[in-house]
Amino acid sequence: MAPTLRAFPQAAVPTGRSYKPGRLPQTVFEAQNGATTVISYGQNFVNAELTLDFNNISDEIAADLLVHYGSMQDDDYTVFGNARGWQGIGADLQGVMENGEKVLRWRYKVPPQVTSVYPGISSVQLQFIGLLYGA
Repeated sequence: MAPTLRAFPQAAVPTGRSYKPGRLPQTVFEAQNGATTVISYGQNFVNAELTLDFNNISDEIAADLLVHYGSMQDDDYTVFGNARGWQGIGADLQGVMENGEKVLRWRYKVPPQVTSVYPGISSVQLQFIGLLYGA
């Protein structure tokens, strides 16, 4: 079954974002004498990480984020865009973060973390992992 690409909620604009580009898949072998051999398995970076922070947002937007998370099935991916999660960063940086070395597919790494700030206002942190989709 093909994955479903689910659009990220448009009303949710992150107040903070962090990104780790991932690394090449590889295995390191170390001999008893200390000699090291590294075997790379491809040329594409995998397991990029993206954290989006939404500080002091309305409970309605926080609920939209939780509904998005709850709608994800085992093979679904999140789609970001200029008005969906990538707001506030330049096009060059957005391209690198969105695609890595090839097209990345973003999935939730862990469930959302919601913190109630005061009545009607919450902060939410979302963590994603970028994977290459193998067809």
